[in-house]
Amino acid sequence: MNLHLDLDFARHFAPDAFFFGVANAPYLCEGGYNTPDGPKNSYGYYEAEGTVPVSGETTRFWDDYDQHIELAAGLGLTAFRMGVDWSRVQPTRELAPGPAPAWDEAALDRYAAIIAAVEDAGMAPIITLHHFAHPAWLGRTFWLRDDASDLVTEFEVRVVRELCDRLAAGGRAPIGNFITFNELNLYPLIHFGRMMGFAGEESGPQTYQRAYDAVVSAHVRIYDGIKDLYEERGWAEPLVGFGTASKSAYELDKLYLDLVRLRSWGVARDDLAEVLGARRDAWVERLTGLARRQLTDEQVAYYEAEIARCRGYVDPAGLTKTLDALYASPRPRKLDYISANVYEPFGEARGLGDKSRSPKWWENAVDGDIYRTMIWAYHEGNTDLPIFMGENSIAFEQPRAGRAVPRPDGWSRERYLKTYLMEMVRCMAEGVPIHGYLYWSLVDDFEWNAGFPPRLGLYGYDYVTHEIGRTDGLGEPAGDIYAALTGALRSGDKQTIRDAFVLAYRDTPR
Repeated sequence: MNLHLDLDFARHFAPDAFFFGVANAPYLCEGGYNTPDGPKNSYGYYEAEGTVPVSGETTRFWDDYDQHIELAAGLGLTAFRMGVDWSRVQPTRELAPGPAPAWDEAALDRYAAIIAAVEDAGMAPIITLHHFAHPAWLGRTFWLRDDASDLVTEFEVRVVRELCDRLAAGGRAPIGNFITFNELNLYPLIHFGRMMGFAGEESGPQTYQRAYDAVVSAHVRIYDGIKDLYEERGWAEPLVGFGTASKSAYELDKLYLDLVRLRSWGVARDDLAEVLGARRDAWVERLTGLARRQLTDEQVAYYEAEIARCRGYVDPAGLTKTLDALYASPRPRKLDYISANVYEPFGEARGLGDKSRSPKWWENAVDGDIYRTMIWAYHEGNTDLPIFMGENSIAFEQPRAGRAVPRPDGWSRERYLKTYLMEMVRCMAEGVPIHGYLYWSLVDDFEWNAGFPPRLGLYGYDYVTHEIGRTDGLGEPAGDIYAALTGALRSGDKQTIRDAFVLAYRDTPR
């Protein structure tokens, strides 16, 4: 790892200019979903079929949130990203499609209390309004319904109002930062593609156009709805955006960040093909260079063929719901920040299209070159938006009641955090306007279709005793290391930063 110290650290990492935090998601950490008496969500169908593991109690964040929040605050963090789950706010106890149930006032009160606790601990809440799962009463193929955009827009705008009204009743300011959809670009791939193995009768690339149109048009309308609400109430304007996860194909990734910015760039609807085509070319050039540095010749050939296939998956001009909403809106702007979640962008290519050969969580490539290249790929053409590094992390394998296994590549969390944070610093020194970093996650959690074995937390979790460990599962003091590194960056002192990032944690002066 090379140090990059050509930066005014005190200015760039000042509390009002940059946040460090952690992130979680309701289904993965709250516990109680799809249990006999618990709220049922879309993943409940897959749990019942055995397509995904049974989530059960996960890490009990719903009941034990104070422990998690206190732990995060103790690291000196200034942001805490959490979700508000539709399945819990408008719950059903039936794992079947049906009419819309009543809203659960007690659940809304609980979410408001959690947000208040985050604020009382000195951290800014970043609220994810939809994180992959939807209520079971909407059915499996919700995103192909004609009314999907209407329903999710109605939910998100109302839940923002309900939560902010509760906070205001307690003398608190409204929430200042929202993510309308976690990793918006993955929704069609998860529910209708091969990504998580959920594909049913209505599946495959032929569904992507409809699903993307539903979710992206919903973001456009939710953005306006939240902004309208805050204007009507006289509240300070919030930040509103969506998360994006690193995929190698432009049509499955950055296209949607670019699409919703067309109006703010002054691009007429009839001219979008030329502008987006140029953006695609720049993305492909940068990602192809990365692929050739990261992959074997056989894998590069697969990657290049997949890039060509993906070009036909989505026609931007045919996303009519999205474009109608975008160009009819009184607001040209539809994004207040770029939130990039950088993980393995070449998983399918590494497995040559065979899901059984694709890398598992603990086999995903971690490399400063990947992180730096993806940051620049997201910044390409950006002139006016801050960038938040919305998630990234490293995993090792540990079964639910078993022992942790070191990563095959030998990487530790200390090496990972030092490498990735310093690559972020390098990009900032080169002019990328990064203003926040979130590690996923504070505590181990249940990871979607992979279940419990991928351990990503700074702190390990014992799923038998339901205790949070003092270290991660491998015994590494990852939370303390994260606190030391972020504290050094905020200090502004280059010798302190050099010591923190060069010396082993146990040898670093404190």
